[in-house]
Amino acid sequence: MPELSQLSQARIVAVADAKPHRAESMAKSLRVENWYADYSDLLKRDDVDAVVVATPHPTHAKIAVDAIEAGKHVIIQKPMTTNVADADRIVAAATRHADLKVMALPFVYFDTPAFDYAKELLSKGELGRICMARARVAHSGPEQYQQDVARMFGEEDSCWFFDPRRAQGGVLLDLGVYAVSQLVYLLGQVKEVSALTATLDKPAEVEDNAALILEMTSGVLAVVETSWTEIATLEGTSLYGTKGTLLLSSLDKPVMAYKQSSWIVPSLAKEKEPRHTHSHFVRCILEDSKPIGTVQEGKHVVEVLEAAYESSKTSRTLKLKSSL
Repeated sequence: MPELSQLSQARIVAVADAKPHRAESMAKSLRVENWYADYSDLLKRDDVDAVVVATPHPTHAKIAVDAIEAGKHVIIQKPMTTNVADADRIVAAATRHADLKVMALPFVYFDTPAFDYAKELLSKGELGRICMARARVAHSGPEQYQQDVARMFGEEDSCWFFDPRRAQGGVLLDLGVYAVSQLVYLLGQVKEVSALTATLDKPAEVEDNAALILEMTSGVLAVVETSWTEIATLEGTSLYGTKGTLLLSSLDKPVMAYKQSSWIVPSLAKEKEPRHTHSHFVRCILEDSKPIGTVQEGKHVVEVLEAAYESSKTSRTLKLKSSL
C-alpha cells in the first residue's frame, strides 16, 4: 500500500479486508476514500482498473479469478496458489480474458542487475555447461512480522503462517517459492522433484525447514534449501558450470564469478528503479506489454511445490546402520 501510494501513474481507489477495522485503518492512513469488508464490493466499482491480491496463500485463487472475471488486471502475491488445481483455475480465467494483464510474483523480483548479469553469462556460455545449481532463501521466521501487523491494528497476535488450516503449508510456500522461482528464472523448467521437510523448532503444525533436489529439463541437478530457523543471513543462488561458477548472494558483494582461474566482482547498479514491483505492473497495463511472471510460470512453480510436498510424504527413505 505505501509503495502503491507513491506511484504517479496510478491511484489507490479502494481497499478491502475481511477484517473491516483493518480496511478502514489502512484506508484512512493513506487517505483512500473507499474501504470494504467484502472484496466483491470493491470489484463492482467501475473506477477500479487493477487489483493487488495480497491475502493469505489459500485465498489467492478465488479472489484472483473473481477479479479477472470482473475485468480487472491482477497482480498476485507469492505463492500464486497452494495447489495446481487452483493454479489451473487462474490460468483458465487469464486465458479467457487475454486482454488483461495477470501477473504472478515473485519473478519480477529477479529483474535486477545481478540476475541480468547471470542471464548474460548463461546466454554467452561463459560458465560452460551448467551441471549443478543451488538456491537458499531463509530467515528466522514470520513471527516478528505477524507481531508488527497485530500491533499496527491493535489485535491479539496470531501467526496464521503456523496454522495448516489457514496456510496449507509452511516455509516451503512462504520462502521456498523464491528459491524455486530463481532456479526456474535462470535455468528453465523442472522435470523431477525429491524433497524432505521437517518441523524442527517452531511451535507449528507446518514445516519450518525443507530441502529439495530438482532435475531441470536441461539435465541440471539443483538443490533448494529453505528455513524459518536461520539467524545469520547466509544465503543465495549458485550456478556451477564446466568453465566457471557464479554466486548470487544477499551479502554486501551480491555477485562473484569465477572465470579463467580467478574470482571477479563485477560492478553493477544497485537498483533499476524504485518501487519496481508495482511500477512494472502498472507500466505493463499502460503500455500493453507482457509482465515478468505470467500465470503459466506461476503455475509451474506451484507444480514444483506441490510435487515437493507429495515427495516428502511418500518417498522411500533408507535408514543407515551406524558402524560406530
